[in-house]
Amino acid sequence: MIKKSIFSTSFGQLAAKLAFLVFFVGTAGEAAAAATAEFGETGMENPFDQAYWGLELATNYPAAKTSHQLAPGATQPFLTYRYCLSTGWMLGAYGGFKGLKRRDSDSDLPKNLSILSLGYESLKGWRLYHPLYFFAGGKFSYLLPATDANLPLRRDEQFRAEFSGAGVAMLALKPAGKWLLTARIDRWRGLATTRLEGSETALGILVNF
Repeated sequence: MIKKSIFSTSFGQLAAKLAFLVFFVGTAGEAAAAATAEFGETGMENPFDQAYWGLELATNYPAAKTSHQLAPGATQPFLTYRYCLSTGWMLGAYGGFKGLKRRDSDSDLPKNLSILSLGYESLKGWRLYHPLYFFAGGKFSYLLPATDANLPLRRDEQFRAEFSGAGVAMLALKPAGKWLLTARIDRWRGLATTRLEGSETALGILVNF
């Protein structure tokens, strides 16, 4: 069960960081528009359908202090929904597990750490050369550490639940038809502590229904 202190002591700080993240992403997109052609705003045709559902396969690599205790774990699937605006923005929601494992194999603690990640992303897109597009932006997630990537969850007692922020860079390939192929990298970290931090790489396939 999630402790109340997670929300009562850090909610204001997390809200402030989220507001700054949204402001930063929006400002960076406006600055880039002055130098880079953006589809949807310069008369170029928007090649994307309005909404996509898909699956990503993601691998996580711990960074900074987290790498002292944890190592990369198994590749895990993420369910993804992305909504494309005519202005070149792509909004998304996703859910899945970040797979990591403990380095100390002699410990009595569970070997695996599977972090349930539920969140939202906001990405701005630029055309490189059709059908290849580049997207960049940010994510805001809720992280719930568990011992296995299964439901119902078994909480990992060594790590607490918290919110996280991430910077995102993604390539999107838009072939003919209703398909969308993606390759992305995230740099993420928990906002309440410094115990969970890393990078995530993922390949995805999405389709418009």
